[in-house]
Amino acid sequence: MATDLEDATFSYLLRSMIPLVVAPPGPISSRGPRLRGIVRPNDERARVALSDDPWMASGLAVEFALASDSEPLDVEAAIDYVRTAVAADMNRSREWQSNVRDSHRNVVVEASAAGFTTEATAPSYDHGLFGLFSLLVHGGGFPWFEDVYTFAGFMLRGERCRIYIRVTDNGTVYGIEIPLTHADGRPLRRFAGSLPQELASLVPDGDLATNPVIDDRDDYCGQVFDLTSRIIPAAPSA
Repeated sequence: MATDLEDATFSYLLRSMIPLVVAPPGPISSRGPRLRGIVRPNDERARVALSDDPWMASGLAVEFALASDSEPLDVEAAIDYVRTAVAADMNRSREWQSNVRDSHRNVVVEASAAGFTTEATAPSYDHGLFGLFSLLVHGGGFPWFEDVYTFAGFMLRGERCRIYIRVTDNGTVYGIEIPLTHADGRPLRRFAGSLPQELASLVPDGDLATNPVIDDRDDYCGQVFDLTSRIIPAAPSA
C-alpha cells in the first residue's frame, strides 16, 4: 500500500513533467526524443518514458523509487536526469542491460542501475521557473490576486528573468527581476513559491518601490525592481 509520501512524490513528479509533453517552437520533430508517458507500475515506483519513434509505438522507460529511507525522490534531479543523460543519447541509453518490457513496448531500465544520482545530474532552472509562472498565471487554481495585479509577461535575460506585472487599479506595468542561478553559477531549482503572495502585499502598499530600481528604460514597463533578495535571502551575519 502506498504511503502519503509516495503518493505526494508521484503527484509532484507528474505535474512537474507534464510541460515536457509540449514541443518547442518550430515544426514538431519526428526524430528527437519526446516525453511518451509518466506511469506508476506499483505503489513504490514511477516510470518516465521517452520515445524517438514518431509514431510513439515504442520507447524507453526509466524507473525511479518514489521514496527511500523515508526520503522522497528528488523530483527536480530525476527530471534533469531524464532530460539530459537519457534524452541526449537515446542510442546509448538503449544499451543499458534490461530484459524488462512493458505492455507498450517500452524497454524498462532502473534509474540507479543506469547511473542516476542527484550529485551526478546536471541541474537546470527552467522547471522551477515554469512552476513560478504557473502560480502567476493560475494562482494555484483561480488567480486570487487579480484584484491587485496580473501577470503581464516575461523576458529571459541570461542568468536572470524579468517578470512584468500590471497593476489592476491603474494599469501601470512594472518589471521585477529575479536571478535564475546562485552567485556561484549553480542553477536555482526552486523559486520562491510565496512570491505571488508577496507581490500582492507589496503592490498596493507601495512597498514594491522600496526595492532597488535597476532599469527605467524598458520598452515593456515603467520601472524594473530587483527582487534578488526575495529569491535568495542574504546569509545571516556571523
